Amino acid sequence: MKIGIVVGEKSGDNLGAGLFEELKKLIPNATIEGIIGPKLLELGGDQWASYDELSIMGIIEPLKAIPRLIKLRKKLTDRWKNNPPDIFIGVDAPEFNLTLEKNLKKAGIKTIHYVSPSIWAWRKNRVKKIKKSVDKMLCILPFESLIYEKYKIPAKYIGHPLAETIPYNLNKENIRNGLGVKASVLVAILPGSRVSEIRQLGPIFIKTAKLMRRSNNNISFISPMASNDIKTIFKVIVNEYEMGEYFSISEKNKFHESIIASDMVISASGTAVLESALLERPTIAAYKVSSSSFFIMKALVKTKYFTLPNLLLEENLIPEYIQNFDENDLYQKAFQILSDEKLRESMVLKMKKIRKILSKNANYQAAHEVINLHEKV
Repeated sequence: MKIGIVVGEKSGDNLGAGLFEELKKLIPNATIEGIIGPKLLELGGDQWASYDELSIMGIIEPLKAIPRLIKLRKKLTDRWKNNPPDIFIGVDAPEFNLTLEKNLKKAGIKTIHYVSPSIWAWRKNRVKKIKKSVDKMLCILPFESLIYEKYKIPAKYIGHPLAETIPYNLNKENIRNGLGVKASVLVAILPGSRVSEIRQLGPIFIKTAKLMRRSNNNISFISPMASNDIKTIFKVIVNEYEMGEYFSISEKNKFHESIIASDMVISASGTAVLESALLERPTIAAYKVSSSSFFIMKALVKTKYFTLPNLLLEENLIPEYIQNFDENDLYQKAFQILSDEKLRESMVLKMKKIRKILSKNANYQAAHEVINLHEKV
């Protein structure tokens, strides 16, 4: 079986790799090709381009990249039409993938979209395009499949692979010793996996850390970086604010260990917030985009929360800060969490529920959905 795939960023690469690894157990000669990241590359994937090509945040920002992305999408469409895969899987990145899926489906190639676009939050009319683009939608949130059922679009809730694969039961003290942490209080600072996120959030997160150091000189910080390029950019920002001696900037393979070792997390909104919640660490989520992107987003987004843990639990478990905030806001909330043991215990107790909701053996289910679609006449 030959799989064509496009993953939009690091989290998509992780999802695609989990699916493909499970698929290989069932079909050992399965191959995969397309736009992938390091995880799928490690599994023998044929990388036509890196997912960095699609890693653009905001609403206005991607508009500037439209000519380049249209050209890339046409190139992929032509290549797969000439040499079709058995199945195409678009992982997230709906603005790019849905049109690609529509083109490939028209050409008779079976398509799966993995991770539903947030149609429950904004631009619900996208269901019309989804219906024309996908043969199967794989949903990672429980309420999404019900929406597709209403529109007669084949969909399945498979849970989230992270709920089963994340190493949540590792010993905090052992991890700290392994990372060489000596401070009595450790805060994980996660400013994102994209260059644009680092530039938007990095300075605010570092200034927050600086305020935290002023109130408690026993605090240190750890920041696992998604790539060497991101690491270099973030290091420059840390040194600009003369905070280098208080920061351990670790490699991407230390991501989960860094969170487990910490007492709390300050993170860019995204999959990292879900990971922190699954690892049961009190977390603050923040996000900034350009003013023009935010203006459009504010008009379109209809949901009360923007982080997955809060959406799943339907409550404000993770304090959320979007656009109009500064380091003082983050510092005050972080100080409150660190100084209130009962609050931290309450947050952790609620985080345990998230694992139960999302644990559905997702990789296994996703692989079987691929096989079922392949075998469907």
